[in-house]
Amino acid sequence: MSATAIFSLTNSNAFATVFCNRKLQCRNSVAKPNSRYSSPSSSLLKPWSLASRFSPLISPTKSFNTSVLKRFDTLMEWQECKVKKKVEVPVSVAYGLYSQRESIPRWMTFISSVKVLKDKSDLSRWTLKYKAFGQNLEYSWLARNLQPLPNQKIHWISLEGLPNRGTVRFFPQGPSSCEVELTFAYEVPLLLIPFATALQPLMQGMIKDSLEQFAEIAKSTKTT
Repeated sequence: MSATAIFSLTNSNAFATVFCNRKLQCRNSVAKPNSRYSSPSSSLLKPWSLASRFSPLISPTKSFNTSVLKRFDTLMEWQECKVKKKVEVPVSVAYGLYSQRESIPRWMTFISSVKVLKDKSDLSRWTLKYKAFGQNLEYSWLARNLQPLPNQKIHWISLEGLPNRGTVRFFPQGPSSCEVELTFAYEVPLLLIPFATALQPLMQGMIKDSLEQFAEIAKSTKTT
């Protein structure tokens, strides 16, 4: 599935002009009520240059009248991956195994750990570690498991950290097998926006591999 941008800043020039005019009027009325503001102050430009150091996609424009942060359409981009896999175990076995959140790193190798909170069993802390695009990536988040449908659906949403959400659905395929469908959506981290086009197929492949590994592990636990 192709990436979908959920946020864009339109008519940035009009917004910038209003913003800067207000800024100048405020500065003039307090500091120099009767003076004419003829050139931009270096102190006003410092926040913009500082922000641009942290992201190649956030930068000041050349004209002072539009010296606001220019945000690209992909700044808050969400991507979604969906994979299906037939698993040679009864649906109850597959559902029961996937319900064990702390076991998920066994088949999702890019997830280094999942820790269920002792005082709130619907909450869990996740850590992702993976090397890609020449960088050692590490992200974490707190997730809440929403009300499940036994032997049918497990779904969650992140509350803090890396924004993401997902659903695992289970479809019986007779008494001894089932189909597992995993849908995972996430906000592209700012650091990875330059690689967004390559990120989606990478994640799609990782999710596919994880379901294949899950099928093997589930098959080995079929007798339990």
